[in-house]
Amino acid sequence: MDERIYVIATASVMAAYLFIEVARKRFDPFAPVWMFLLGYFQIYVIQALSYHEYAIRVRGVEVTTLANTRSLWALCWFLLVYHVPIGRLFAAKLPKAPGEWSVGVMAWLTPILVVWGLVGAFAISHDNTKQGIEVSQEAFILLQFPIMMLVAAILLIVTGRNVAHPRPAIALLGLTLSILYIIIWMFNGKRSHSLFGVLTTICAWYCTRGKRPSFAVLGGVAVIGMVVLTLAVGWRNNPKYERSPSGFVQYLGDFNPADILANVNLAEHEDTGGDAKKEVSHETEEIGGYLLMLDTVPLKSPHDFGSSYLRIFSTFIPRVIWPDKPIFGREEWVSAWIAGSEMKRDKTFTGPAIGILGATHLNGGAVATVIVLAGLALLLRTGYEYFRRHQSSPWAQAWWALTFYNAWLMTVNDDPFVWFYYIYGYTILPTMVFLWVYNRLKVSGSAAAPIDHHAPWTPPDALTSPAGDGPILPIPNLR
Repeated sequence: MDERIYVIATASVMAAYLFIEVARKRFDPFAPVWMFLLGYFQIYVIQALSYHEYAIRVRGVEVTTLANTRSLWALCWFLLVYHVPIGRLFAAKLPKAPGEWSVGVMAWLTPILVVWGLVGAFAISHDNTKQGIEVSQEAFILLQFPIMMLVAAILLIVTGRNVAHPRPAIALLGLTLSILYIIIWMFNGKRSHSLFGVLTTICAWYCTRGKRPSFAVLGGVAVIGMVVLTLAVGWRNNPKYERSPSGFVQYLGDFNPADILANVNLAEHEDTGGDAKKEVSHETEEIGGYLLMLDTVPLKSPHDFGSSYLRIFSTFIPRVIWPDKPIFGREEWVSAWIAGSEMKRDKTFTGPAIGILGATHLNGGAVATVIVLAGLALLLRTGYEYFRRHQSSPWAQAWWALTFYNAWLMTVNDDPFVWFYYIYGYTILPTMVFLWVYNRLKVSGSAAAPIDHHAPWTPPDALTSPAGDGPILPIPNLR
């Protein structure tokens, strides 16, 4: 049997799930499951098919078959747990979202966030000679908050598009800042940040009015997202242009849309000449890292038994307090690369992501995959159900716009929780906690009437397209 049949089966499960959700009028593009499936499809379907010959040549039929079968059953398990009612029950027990939204706090908070974000962004802008601006360790810490600019943009969009008291000028300012954020991070060559800008903006723009984008709009957003990713990566890796705003403009003018196909693993990059027969290594792609882990752990290198997840806590303990703080899980991660890589690696190796299934296999094989995916499914469903219970709350709208896309990062990184200690845990989360406390305990200058959390759920027919052409993608009452 051709081992690719399992990849086709994985894609079929996703297609069937999408069809069922749309047919039952349960499809919500801002549900985290779709971001999770987007990353999953990219790695375990597109990459698995595009790099199949490479996988067989380097890792053999047995490992490739194992990879494809695990991708299939792991997806089915994730979807099963995601749809059990436990997440809904957890969400019902959580404290209510604030029913007020203070415009007064926005007036002084957003300028601080914008300036902070701009300083951080420009300080780490790509510099061909210095690789950024040299600063002290203390200042370097303060510059790790460029996403604060995007947080400010979303807060302004939510404030400006408040249903009770709309302020179009404020919403337009937020939209402008969001676009500026995307451009800055394309110039900095950071694809993730650029995509964050696209996803958070579209979510905030629609959720503030209780609407969902049509499939046509979603298609346009998908194209914009792929273009943004391709431009950022191409600018970062292309040596033909001067690293300056003028060089960037020239690069944009010479952009070849065909590069998008290579960026989504549907074609070879130009440096390979498109020669399918050329033995090119794809070890640095997520599927390559996944195969490496399956081929290496635990026979040649040990499991980390979930030690990497300790970084969720250890990251936030300053080295002033814990000078010899280790990077939990890194030793096992590097050891696996040294033992199984096609190339010579050493302990200084700082390689690419291995994808969610590569990470869970490093944690503890199939058993760890079952445990971790179940935990992630419950976490995502609980967060989504909490947003749905309080979706008329401006705070919940801003929080969800700045949160839901992390389901994509869970699947494409080298640790399902990198997103948390990489940026979210010390930037977005503290800001939203502050706003939650402020709006719950010290309400002043509110821009919205208090929300009755016990009121009937918004009828599905109320969710309409921006053009007002009838109900689209309605969300059912699950309460």
